[in-house]
Amino acid sequence: MNIGIPRALLYFDYFPMWQTFLNYLGFSIIISPPTTKDILNIGVSLCVDDACLPVKLFHGHVAYLKEKVDVIFVPRLVSVAPGEFICPKFIGLPEMIKNSIENLPPLLIFNYNLYKGIRDKKDAFDDLGRQLGVSSSHVDRAYKEAISRQYIYEAMIESGQNPLAILHPKEKWDKLDYSKGVIGIIAHPYLVCDRYISMDIAKKIRDKGYDVRISANVPQTIRENNLETMPKRLFWSYGRNLLGSGIEWLKGNEVDGIIFLSSFGCGIDSFIEELIRRYNARQLRLPYAVFTIDEHSGQAGFDTRLEAFLDMLEWRCKDGYNFSPYGYDVYSSKSSIR
Repeated sequence: MNIGIPRALLYFDYFPMWQTFLNYLGFSIIISPPTTKDILNIGVSLCVDDACLPVKLFHGHVAYLKEKVDVIFVPRLVSVAPGEFICPKFIGLPEMIKNSIENLPPLLIFNYNLYKGIRDKKDAFDDLGRQLGVSSSHVDRAYKEAISRQYIYEAMIESGQNPLAILHPKEKWDKLDYSKGVIGIIAHPYLVCDRYISMDIAKKIRDKGYDVRISANVPQTIRENNLETMPKRLFWSYGRNLLGSGIEWLKGNEVDGIIFLSSFGCGIDSFIEELIRRYNARQLRLPYAVFTIDEHSGQAGFDTRLEAFLDMLEWRCKDGYNFSPYGYDVYSSKSSIR
C-alpha cells in the first residue's frame, strides 16, 4: 500500500515520526513535491476563502497526491501538550479536506490528542494501527522506533540545525560566510520551512551574510521557562512556542535583529506578535520587522522590504543617528552585529 503524505503544515514538525512508524510496519510512503505555484493555486481554488495560506496550501498538496496513492495521511492534531490546544482548523482538517476535494482516496486520519496527558500519545498510534489492520504487537514496536526517531529529530533542530537540511539531506545547502550577524525568524515551521510561500526568506538572509535562527531552534525547556513570567497561561501550543523563543532572543545577544513571519488571517499570531513587539520596546529595542504573507504576496515587494530591513541592521552597526518618534536615539549603543 502506498500512503501519501502532504508536504505541508505539520509535515515539518512530525514527518520523521510518521515516516518511521509507517515504514516499520511495511508501508511505502509517497511525499508530495516541494510547493510550486500550481500546487498553491489549486489549494486556493479548493479551500474556503477565510482559511490561512498554510491550510490552503495543504489542500493543494492533497489534490496533487489523490491520484498517485492508495490512501492519504491527514493528521488531526487536537493537542500536542497537556492542557493546551492548537489551531481549530488543524483539528477540523480531515473534514475540511473531505468536503473540499472530490474523488479522494481513503483518508488515513492520525488522531492526536494529549490534552488530558502525555500517556494518550500511544492511543493515537494504536488507532492508526487499527485503521491499517496491523497487530498491536507490531504497533508497539513501531511506536517505540517512531518516538525515538522524533526525539532525535527535535534534538537536532534545538541544536541549531535547519529542519529542511535534516529532512532532505541530499539537497544542496551552501555553507556561506555569516560574518555580518544573526537574524532570528519567529515563525511556525510550516511557514518558514516552506521555501515557496516564505519567499525563501532564510536563504535570502544567508545570501546577504547573516546566519538565521528560527523559533524551533530554541530548546523547548527554555521556551517554557520564559513563559513562566506571563500573568496568565497561554493555552495555544504554537503561540507558546513563538512567544517563548521571542522572549529568549530579547533577553541577550543571541540575535541582532528579529523578523516575525506570519500568514494573513492567523488570529493567534496577531496576539503573539503584539506581545513580542511590546517586549522588544521594553527590552533591547532590536531591529524588528513583521512580514505577513498570503496567496497574493509578491516577490518584488517582499524583497524590497527585506533589503530595507537588512540595510537598517547595517546602519545600526555603523552607529547611525536616527531618532524614533519617541525621541530616543535608537542607535546610540554599539550593536552586537559582528
